[in-house]
Amino acid sequence: MRVAAILGAGGGIGAACARAAAEAGWRVVAGDIGGAAERAVGGLAHDPLALEADVTDEAAMGRLAATAAEAGEVGLLIYAAGVVGTMAVDRMDWTLHRRIMAVNLEGAFLAAAAFAPVLRPGGAAVFLSSVAGRRGEARASSYCASKFGLIGLAESLAAEWAPRGVRVCAVAPGNVDTPMLARVARDIAAAEGVTEEAVRERLRRAGAARRLVRPEEVAAVCVALGSPDFGAVTGATITVDAGAMVG
Repeated sequence: MRVAAILGAGGGIGAACARAAAEAGWRVVAGDIGGAAERAVGGLAHDPLALEADVTDEAAMGRLAATAAEAGEVGLLIYAAGVVGTMAVDRMDWTLHRRIMAVNLEGAFLAAAAFAPVLRPGGAAVFLSSVAGRRGEARASSYCASKFGLIGLAESLAAEWAPRGVRVCAVAPGNVDTPMLARVARDIAAAEGVTEEAVRERLRRAGAARRLVRPEEVAAVCVALGSPDFGAVTGATITVDAGAMVG
């Protein structure tokens, strides 16, 4: 059976990816911490598996890759783990900075290294970047740097894995209606002395479509990239932002 491994499966986008993959006929192997993976696969079809897996733990990534390989033919890897934080560069919380880099970027390297031997020819890996990985944002240097790095990783892996028939892409969402965005709105509101609702409205109107992106819309793109119909798409960054990059 085709297996889709989803890391960060308990988050808003990750959980949507798990649902979309199962609906598309994939057997989902989900990894996350704090029981989030188990919650994400509840009720999904095709006998999903859930593992406690910290993406910053090399051994945990190895166990997850081995479990996925035992579950079937691994044809799709989605890296959706992520941490956000807003802070000015001269007032950095270095513990938070290191956590952002470890989860958002270094964990992606660990996942890539673990899954490289088990991703089948014709398969695909998808890394969740962000529009913040395509342009800088004030008070978000750590987050932006990590997401820029993910795009670089995806492009490099696309070249490295092409001879094996494995495609690699990044997906860059805009403002997605998730708990993470709610936390960002709270942080911005506190920093600017405005209401969370005012910030949320600003975020909603940031794109040309004047709305937030739904997690399911991002997930649809991630899962579609695992299809043979997208066999010529590799090394690309797909933006799903309701027009945020064009205003």
